[in-house]
Amino acid sequence: MKHLRRTKAVVPSAVALVIAALVFVFVSIATVPAKTPKFVLTSGAGFDITSTISSSPTTETPALLYPGAQRYLWYTAQNPMTVPITVTSMSIASVTPPAGCPTSNLDYSSTTFSGSLVVPASGTNSVSVPISLIDTGTNQDSCENTTFNFTYAGTATYSEDTTTVVTSSQNQSGVTYTATVTARASAGQDPVPSSPTGTVTFNDGATALCTAVPLSSTGTTTSIATCGPFTGDDTITAVYTNTDGNFSDSSGTGS
Repeated sequence: MKHLRRTKAVVPSAVALVIAALVFVFVSIATVPAKTPKFVLTSGAGFDITSTISSSPTTETPALLYPGAQRYLWYTAQNPMTVPITVTSMSIASVTPPAGCPTSNLDYSSTTFSGSLVVPASGTNSVSVPISLIDTGTNQDSCENTTFNFTYAGTATYSEDTTTVVTSSQNQSGVTYTATVTARASAGQDPVPSSPTGTVTFNDGATALCTAVPLSSTGTTTSIATCGPFTGDDTITAVYTNTDGNFSDSSGTGS
């Protein structure tokens, strides 16, 4: 049996791990899923996934995939949005093996990530999962200088930013205050899929005038809540509270 010789690894620039004598190159190919609401993101549509191979589950230390040696696949989620996202899953959807080097040589059975990985706005975050090259006990020369093509799949969620503006109108019954809550679409993303949902509380200083008034949609990105009429003309603070996790809370002051 011909034994494979350990060689010095070359650190990849993206997701390709180039090995001098035994080369297993991993190419990130994002899936292109059917269009889904932007509150739920999918890889290739709302964020990107790349990976590297490491010898450690706690630090990204580039290493060779060597038969029988435990290694770790580090997923890196790249967030192009201007709001944070929470990645809930990442996995290898499919593998295209090189000729003469079957997929069965690779143990990627534990490479599915499920959890909550927070990725900052316009930033990245990483997590590791086990992966290894199986020692088949046979000549593995056919796996030298070859490429495994990986297709990744993943999901994430996010909350859209909002702003709250308070206006007032007056008639013979008194002053009515209106809070307009507007969702702000993230840069480079599709329009917001719905108007903000939740409630608004109107405060006159420390006194609550109207508590938890449900929002009513007035457009594709706006919703309103009203409070009144009241006598007088005071400065009012409207506090918007989201109830479904799709939008961030916000507040505004007006008279």
